[in-house]
Amino acid sequence: MKNPLVINNGNEKEYCETVNKNSNANTTASVLKGLGIRDDPVVHERDQAMEIFKETVEFENGRYIVQLPFRKSYNELSDNYSLAKQRFQGLWRRFGHDSELYQQYREIILDYSEQELLDRSFYVDDLISGGNEFEEALQTSRRAKYVMEAAGMDLRKWITNDTNLMEQWKKENFDVHPVHETVSLGANETKVLGLSWNSHEDYLTTDTKSLLEFVSLDKNTKRFILQAVGKIFDPLGLISPFTVRMKCLLQDLWKEEIQWDDPLPTHIEKEWKKWREELPYLGNSSTTVGISLRWLAP
Repeated sequence: MKNPLVINNGNEKEYCETVNKNSNANTTASVLKGLGIRDDPVVHERDQAMEIFKETVEFENGRYIVQLPFRKSYNELSDNYSLAKQRFQGLWRRFGHDSELYQQYREIILDYSEQELLDRSFYVDDLISGGNEFEEALQTSRRAKYVMEAAGMDLRKWITNDTNLMEQWKKENFDVHPVHETVSLGANETKVLGLSWNSHEDYLTTDTKSLLEFVSLDKNTKRFILQAVGKIFDPLGLISPFTVRMKCLLQDLWKEEIQWDDPLPTHIEKEWKKWREELPYLGNSSTTVGISLRWLAP
């Protein structure tokens, strides 16, 4: 193996070293290192990950399982509970002597709490939250309204399942949603995360009207089944026992290598027809929401 020219004291010299197939790895590595040729660390880590994959990959119950490439040696973090407790107690004693410092800390913690509320309770453009008691729900709604107004955004059409909270909102000039307004869902019903929420009786139902109209086209292909399943929006997973059946059916179609517009096999068509016949019952089912006070601000 011959390397490029090496310049030494203005003179060009050529350095040669012979490495044959019988040379061991250490000799080869030493020669390459002397020539300034080093392994790319990224490539080296990639090779290690591939080795871990080859050593740990298994096939169980129709799926592949592989171990994540965690580092084998790592330093465990020490237990600093006692130190943290001492610092907290020291800070609490300072609060007893400095009320202004306590107020500053309190405001910062409340700000973090309000930000957490928004991170946890916002879904697209809907704010959904609540509380176990009237005062808790009222204070939470006030904080949410204040934070959004400070950002130049007004929360409108507030709605709740509690009449006392609704009356208090009206007194404080919240933009409340008419409880008995009908929006193609029926009296007392409001859209919440793709579901219909009856704020009076406090239960959730699935609106299946558009889905029923679609499946009435009565097409028996993999493409049509996938389109039907795609029309179901269930982020809370309340109807997953019903929808998962079609997901399993689609897996069977892929296993049998059925093309998008091919006729369905008899056994799959039978299951698909049964699911469609049960679909109307889905709109008649309801799920009770088990929290005392709830509110929604679209």
